[in-house]
Amino acid sequence: MMEHELDFHGKTMLVTGSGRNIGRAIVLEFAARGANVVINARDTDADRVEAEAVRTEAEKYGVGALVVLGDAGDRETVQRLKTESEQRFGRVDMYVSNAMHRMYRESFFDTTDEDWHYYLNQQLTASWYLAKAFVPGMQTGGWGRIIHMNGPNAWTGSWAAIPIASSKAGLHTLTKSLASGLGQYGITVNDINPGFVDVVRDSGLDDNTALRTRAAGSMAIKRVITPEEVAWTCAYLCSARSGAVTGTIINIDGGPQAAH
Repeated sequence: MMEHELDFHGKTMLVTGSGRNIGRAIVLEFAARGANVVINARDTDADRVEAEAVRTEAEKYGVGALVVLGDAGDRETVQRLKTESEQRFGRVDMYVSNAMHRMYRESFFDTTDEDWHYYLNQQLTASWYLAKAFVPGMQTGGWGRIIHMNGPNAWTGSWAAIPIASSKAGLHTLTKSLASGLGQYGITVNDINPGFVDVVRDSGLDDNTALRTRAAGSMAIKRVITPEEVAWTCAYLCSARSGAVTGTIINIDGGPQAAH
């Protein structure tokens, strides 16, 4: 019964920032479960190659796959996502706001106004644009699933990344606010908080074995988290049985290390 309720044939999933890593894993998870998928990545040569590769992989499952390039923090990009998705698939039933930011490590004293606005736009404003674009269609259809990819520094704060932590905190408030009003239309809105996930990072941290080892040692499971584990949680949150789960946070952080 559970596997049947994780079948998404006839539905469309959109994932921003899905040319690699967590976003790619989510696209392929849903394609494997029968959903048509909309892939989004920034409009650079490298990002285009990655996005097209994800489309090729998704299409192997016999589903429709569409690539729309552009920054998800740009209103025009989100409008193109809406227009092209609806032209191809009718409407978007589910989306994951996942577009990632570049690595940032600056104290308050070194953080500029440009940094502040860039990171709030990348995470918080991008998610607002997506909601304004796709919620009306979900409301009309009487069903929808929205997932915001968040992070633990929304609660802990971060002296070395104040704009990012602030945008994530605002994002959770957006999640709760949307959930409180959209539940009556069969639409759920939730946050996923990944811990240290084994991904390719532009900063080169993907090659840092010591960092992986240190991260794994801080978790109860004693290993880093895979993108596929995050993707499966997205599938659960989009399933029929998750209809009462809304306005909440699912932590995929490997659990805390036991005190000794």
